[in-house]
Amino acid sequence: MEILSENQEYAISKFLQRYDYDAVLEILEEAGIIDGDLYFLIESCQYSVNFEFKRALESIEKMSSQMLTRREIKKLITNLNNLEQGEPEDILSELIENIKIQIVNEEYIDFLGRLYRLKEALFKYIFVSTKESKNYKVSMHGYMVSKKNILYTLKKKYNIYSGNLIKGVTQYINRHVKKTKRMEKVVEILNNDRLESLIRLRNESPVGHGFKGISKEEIEIFTEVLWKL
Repeated sequence: MEILSENQEYAISKFLQRYDYDAVLEILEEAGIIDGDLYFLIESCQYSVNFEFKRALESIEKMSSQMLTRREIKKLITNLNNLEQGEPEDILSELIENIKIQIVNEEYIDFLGRLYRLKEALFKYIFVSTKESKNYKVSMHGYMVSKKNILYTLKKKYNIYSGNLIKGVTQYINRHVKKTKRMEKVVEILNNDRLESLIRLRNESPVGHGFKGISKEEIEIFTEVLWKL
């Protein structure tokens, strides 16, 4: 295996702090490292942050048999398998971590896009996991959690007419979901004013319907809400 210089090791440590796995791979390749445990692990991380979980798993499985027996790697493989299968807890956790990465990297417009995606995904999960006569395993992949399917079900089964998934599911929760302190707290967090103000920023930004720039100061009001999820 090729040896990294001190400058290369320092650059890698800095890039890892910002989750810039693509840049780390470039440094490794420039050093002649195009395979091996380190390369495959970083490659897997790069795929994961782009939600390419199947390819991330394929990269991990190229690691040495010695590494594949390590507890941390086994846990990572389990997580990637769950992500590929659409396990709700794993998908939502991954989305939250991805959002945190965008805050670290000050990618605020992309952050707002993922924030809206997270809120919508949480409402989708609440709906498909609390429906009457639920006798299926919930997955965050496929038609089950599609906007089209959920809006159709709300209309046909629950007489809720809305073109907005979040508003429609909120009505469903208020009418049909058993009131618990946990559910009330979740809905309170997801519909609070600070989060809604960021959703409005998203709508005004290039990932929504406008071209408004987003500042760090505007984003900081969200931090407390994110940590509660």
